[in-house]
Amino acid sequence: MILAPGAGLSIEQRKRLTLAVELVAKPSLLFLDEPTSGLDGQSAYDIVRFMRKLAKAGQAIICTIHQPSASLFEAFDVLLLLGKGGKTTYFGETGRRSATLLNYFAIHGAPCRPDANPAEHIIDAVQGKEGRAVDWSQIWIDSDERRYVMKELEALNSSYESSTGEDHDVTRNFATPKSFQIQMVTKRQLTALWRNPDYIWNKILLHVFYAIFAGFTFWMIGDGTFDLQLRLMAIFNFVFVAPGTINQMQPAFLHNRNVFETREKKVSTKKVVSYTRAFAY
Repeated sequence: MILAPGAGLSIEQRKRLTLAVELVAKPSLLFLDEPTSGLDGQSAYDIVRFMRKLAKAGQAIICTIHQPSASLFEAFDVLLLLGKGGKTTYFGETGRRSATLLNYFAIHGAPCRPDANPAEHIIDAVQGKEGRAVDWSQIWIDSDERRYVMKELEALNSSYESSTGEDHDVTRNFATPKSFQIQMVTKRQLTALWRNPDYIWNKILLHVFYAIFAGFTFWMIGDGTFDLQLRLMAIFNFVFVAPGTINQMQPAFLHNRNVFETREKKVSTKKVVSYTRAFAY
C-alpha cells in the first residue's frame, strides 16, 4: 500500500507544510493562493500570523484572499483590490485598522460603519450592494492615490535598474548543496518505507523466497544434461525474473516522482540528480 501525499495531515498542517516547502528554496517572493480557504477561524488566524512573522523577518509575500475577517484583514500592509473584469479599484496601503483604505472609500461616497468588517464593506461597495452604481475602476484611474502609486513604482524601478550595472540573474539557485539534498531525500524515503510495513514485508518475503528458489537451483548439481538445464534455468531466473522483482519498486518511485515533479522541482528544492541518487540508495 502506498500512502497518498499528505495522508494523516490536517488541512492546516498541509498548508503549513506547503509554506515550509516553498521557504526551503529561499524565494525572493512568496506567492500564496488563498492560504486560508478550507480552514476554521483559529487555523486561518494561525496561518496569517505565521505569514506576518515571515514578513517582519524580511520575506516578501503576495497573497490572494477572499472576504477575510477583520482580524485577518488587519494583518495585510498593502491591498490590490480588483473589481469586475479584473480592473483595479484600489492599490495601496491599508493603514492601521484599515484607516487609509476606509478613508479612500469614504471620500468617494462609501463610508464604513464603525462596527462593520472593512473587507466586507469594500467588497459590497465595489459590487454595488450599497445602493449606488459607481465605476470604482474609473475613480481609481482619476484619483491622486493612483498617481502617487505610479510615481512610487517608477522610482522603485529606476533605483533597481541603477543599483548595479550587471544583469540580474532571474534563474534561481538551489538553497542547499547536492550532498545535503541526497541525505535528506534518503532519510525521507527510509522514513516513508518504515511507516509502510505491509509494503516492506511483502518485498522482504518475495526476495527471500526468490533467493531460496534460486539457491536450490544449484543444490547437488552435477555435470549431466539435466544439470545443464538447471544452470540455464538459473541464468534465466537472474536475467528475467530478478529484474521483474526489482522493478516492483517502480510504483513507489513513480509515486514519489509525482510529488517531486509537482512541488519540489518547481520551487527548486532539489535537483533531479539528488532525487534519483537518493532513491537508488
